[in-house]
Amino acid sequence: MIQDSATHTFDVVIMYKLDRFARNRYDSAIYKSRLKKNGVKVLYAKESIPDGPEGIILESLLEGMAEYYSAELSQKIRRGMKESALKCQATGGNLALGYKIGPDKSFMINEAEAPMVQKVFTLFD
Repeated sequence: MIQDSATHTFDVVIMYKLDRFARNRYDSAIYKSRLKKNGVKVLYAKESIPDGPEGIILESLLEGMAEYYSAELSQKIRRGMKESALKCQATGGNLALGYKIGPDKSFMINEAEAPMVQKVFTLFD
């Protein structure tokens, strides 16, 4: 989108909310600056940011809050995944051969695949 703005094929970008544009305020400032330089205006469907000085402070406040929310959410997710791993509970992703997820989200031996895993270890040994 940023590269396409240089061709002047569009003059407005409409986003749902301000936090959908970038995950941090630095990227947001750089990309908005490029868009502005190319004559493209950025609008938000759910947020009304006025032109003028008050719009500058409001937009920077909303961007800062969005970056904080993203960083805090990332921290909470990592903490939750670590706690689940310490309890030997599945945290998503690919499941290792020979295991299945039990009703309490803990790992259980998959009886159908267990002989294959045992053979792999025997061959390796």
